[in-house]
Amino acid sequence: MKKWVSLVTLSALLSTTVVTGAYAGTDNKVIDGIEKAYIVSVQDEGSMLTYQMIVDGEVKTFYTHNKSFSAGAGQFVSFKAKENRIVDFQEAVAVASLQEKIMAKNTTAKTLDLELRGTVQLADGYEVFQSVNGQLTEKSLSDVMVGASNVSVFLNEQGKAFQVIIEGQTPVDTMRIGIMTSGFASLDHTQFDVKSANGFQIVDKKGGQTFEIAANDVATFVSTPVGTKVSVNGLDLYTTPNRLYAVPKDSLLTVTTFKRAYGNPSYRGTFEITAAPTAGKLNVINEVNMENYLTQVVPSEMPASFGLEALKAQSVAARTYALSDYFSNRYANKGFHVDDSTLSQVYNNSAENALTTQAVNETRGLVMMSGGDLVDARYYSTSGGYGAAKHEVWSDANGAFPGTPISYLNAKSYVYDPADPSQMFNLNTQDEAAINSFYKDLSFNGYDSTSYYFRWKVAFSKTELENTVNSQIKARYAADPKFILTQDATGNFVSKAIPTAGVGEIKNLYVGKRGTGGNMLELVVEGTTGTYKIVKEYNIRFTVRPNKQFTLSAGDMLLYRAKGGSSTYDLGYTLKNYTILPSAFATFDIARDANGGLSAVTFYGGGNGHGVGMSQYGASDLGAKGWKFDQILDAYYKGMDLTNVYGE
Repeated sequence: MKKWVSLVTLSALLSTTVVTGAYAGTDNKVIDGIEKAYIVSVQDEGSMLTYQMIVDGEVKTFYTHNKSFSAGAGQFVSFKAKENRIVDFQEAVAVASLQEKIMAKNTTAKTLDLELRGTVQLADGYEVFQSVNGQLTEKSLSDVMVGASNVSVFLNEQGKAFQVIIEGQTPVDTMRIGIMTSGFASLDHTQFDVKSANGFQIVDKKGGQTFEIAANDVATFVSTPVGTKVSVNGLDLYTTPNRLYAVPKDSLLTVTTFKRAYGNPSYRGTFEITAAPTAGKLNVINEVNMENYLTQVVPSEMPASFGLEALKAQSVAARTYALSDYFSNRYANKGFHVDDSTLSQVYNNSAENALTTQAVNETRGLVMMSGGDLVDARYYSTSGGYGAAKHEVWSDANGAFPGTPISYLNAKSYVYDPADPSQMFNLNTQDEAAINSFYKDLSFNGYDSTSYYFRWKVAFSKTELENTVNSQIKARYAADPKFILTQDATGNFVSKAIPTAGVGEIKNLYVGKRGTGGNMLELVVEGTTGTYKIVKEYNIRFTVRPNKQFTLSAGDMLLYRAKGGSSTYDLGYTLKNYTILPSAFATFDIARDANGGLSAVTFYGGGNGHGVGMSQYGASDLGAKGWKFDQILDAYYKGMDLTNVYGE
């Protein structure tokens, strides 16, 4: 069982540079005519006052015996000083300041979107600091969090922000979620309809308008050339260019313009509705408490039938993943932290239930840490006996693949040794014959034995394989050209446009490289137009697709499945036209005709998903065996520590 540590302040999650003041008697030069020094703090030390200030982008501490000047923290002043002693306060300087909620930011354009002021341009050489308990630290725009209300923005004569002060620690108890249309197809809504069982308010904060919407009345939002138009039960109510809020009273907000898996979804928190960059469209953001966010994530990512301990492990992983997304700023220019699809975590696709909510409540605030950083809390459906190393699945931010290893996200065995079930089975993951035998063997047992994805197979005729490869390899090249490679005349594989005919007729295919967990990293296809290397599991799985839409089969493509410890595939759980190859943990047999030509290929594999981090079916099986949630998490993120992000 892992040790539990306490997070006293959120700054422990981030690296900070503490700037020390000059009040040590080391600054011997005369400073004359200091303009616009920002007072961070004032401390009365009896015979003198000490001022911590920002002076020309540096933090310095000065003192004075003159207590008659009334300037205080948060003001700008001009003064004269000798060494670190103030010799003459000249005046308090009036500087325009704004303390409004940060709705979005754009690090490229160097802008902040404030709730009431709107877009503010950052001045050249702008500075960001954070003040916590009178101690100032240098920060950057990445530390100014979307949704934060503890930020003061100071404007110069041109109305540009020259200084930004983060006051105290930014709370991390609120998530902003970009809401997508039906099928999670787009963030751009043509129309947005919402109602609430006990009524709600529509608020235009900038315009100073509030409208009461009666119980179960439907408010419709659409984008027009002059702003967002609201109508209620078909009657026009209000049109404004400003951001609008749908604020519930004591019931959830129900959306009627799209559906999720359980029907028209109901949401906690508030909605923000704004005009989208696309003309005639709206963007919708749901702002909600972090724990309430998780009550609508966990049931969407794991069924209640998986048991309380697995659900608690899922809750901690989901909270850790959400907080990592929060700090990543990847959607900051759009004004939210995560979206509601698999691009982040699936949110509110399944209804809340008592057990998943209990799991969230009983792990309130807990996240996983490793080496002072948030754990990269990846998870997936099912392991077929081995997990993958993260760096052998995804590229680094700079595009390098394989990426940089992470110690706790490495390849490992999750299958028991048949000769000694108390031990894990050690497979030679680089031996093709051993891999072939392993994934054809249905009798193995492991963490994920109860999943019907533990073992699977699917057969392609030559034509079916050629159809899916030839249609999909071009799409994958367009999406990821550095990793769909063509062999040149010298034998090297290079990035090169795929011919119109794709690979042509397939003559052969083989695994060029496997990861340390045995997952395919490179699949080489020899065709009549050339030899091609498909690199990375995602590209492989989205090229070899067992779906008649891509294989152009007359009948359905059948994916046969089996639980662990089986003697045969369970025909009652056969799937038709699965979207992609379930995992890259696979092998294949090639059938050839009398002339030696390829006639069919059958893939045998195990697991479902990318294989990195926690297997959800594995968590369920371990919980059923009596493992506690922290033990489950440690099995998948070895060496992690549990930390309460709220300091509780």
